Amino acid sequence: MQKLDDLLLFAEVVEHAGFSAAARNLGLQRSKLSRHIAELENRIGVRLLHRNTRNVVLTPAGEEVYIHAKALKQAAQNAFAVATDLAGDPKGILRIGCSSTFAQEALLPILNLFLHQYPQLRVIINTSDHNIDLISAQVDLVFRISSKLLNDSSLIIRPVCDLPMVLVASQDYMKNKEKIEYPDQLKQLNFIGLGVQKNLIPQIFTNQNNNLNTVLLEPYISCGNMSVLKSAVQHSMGVAVLPWYLCSNELKSGQFVNVFETDSAWSPQASLVNALIPTRQNILLATKLFLDFSIPQLRHNLNPALTD
Repeated sequence: MQKLDDLLLFAEVVEHAGFSAAARNLGLQRSKLSRHIAELENRIGVRLLHRNTRNVVLTPAGEEVYIHAKALKQAAQNAFAVATDLAGDPKGILRIGCSSTFAQEALLPILNLFLHQYPQLRVIINTSDHNIDLISAQVDLVFRISSKLLNDSSLIIRPVCDLPMVLVASQDYMKNKEKIEYPDQLKQLNFIGLGVQKNLIPQIFTNQNNNLNTVLLEPYISCGNMSVLKSAVQHSMGVAVLPWYLCSNELKSGQFVNVFETDSAWSPQASLVNALIPTRQNILLATKLFLDFSIPQLRHNLNPALTD
């Protein structure tokens, strides 16, 4: 077989956007790494990279070869991880993707307990306010929050739980304002919305009969990060729909109030929390262990209806 390690080195150069960074990560001399890539190009007869003094750019041929080099790298990592799993306690790196708010508020307390139980594991958390693509981000597991059921044949989808949402404001903001009974009345208040678009934000509410009411709202402030929305509520800048777990302490202390009247039949529609795993990879032991460990605790922490 041709030298497969050169393909792995090529993938490292692409992912580190240059020879110097890749060489440092690999612990190789830059000149030696460059020679390996040049030999690979000579062997297959095409140029893979355009080089300049600052970075490298893939050629069209390089883009095609990189797809397979990346898959080879992932397969090699999986093979070593499986071998490690068979040898005893899980070792290596578990890569998790989720939003920054979910990581900080929901995941870290559970990870702390998990890593005490499996001290030879390391964890990389890839956070983004946008949906993380499992393949391109090279993560083993993603926690994704959505407003509707997910349906993707390329992924294994494990439902975690419903995520109750609450329409909240600070006690100070509501001091001289009336609570609302119907969703349309929300237009009278400063709405802090989740999103970064200039358009109106559709907010869905449900009642005790499972009827839906979608209200189009022009946000006073909008942001793609839930923690920023919560902070805006704390600064008495308006009302926002937040996950219950993110504001339960403030509701208990009285710092936040539910903007709907106590006898109102309406509330924000619940979201869904799912764990996603790519189907094309063997599920590693560390991923299985963390799913089995985290899902029951997430259900308990995120949804009061599931609390014993």
